[in-house]
Amino acid sequence: MNIFQIELTEQEAKIYDKVMEKVDETAAFLAGLSHEERLDWLKEHQYIHPISFEREIGGTIYTVNAHFSKGAETADGKVNRILNQNITL
Repeated sequence: MNIFQIELTEQEAKIYDKVMEKVDETAAFLAGLSHEERLDWLKEHQYIHPISFEREIGGTIYTVNAHFSKGAETADGKVNRILNQNITL
């Protein structure tokens, strides 16, 4: 097992703590919802902007485009496939 340790500045540590507090609050909130309510909440809060964007770095403009195949493997399917491949009885 690999273990990584990073050192944060005081300001970075405060930001990290606030983010983790919000993550914990949101997880607790979602745990109290029914399956249908969670799906509705996630649909309301999903990222609505396109993933494609342009950035200028050193005078050069880079364009990033994201494409998703409709027939692609789902995240659930991929996780299950990986777990099933790595489980030995």
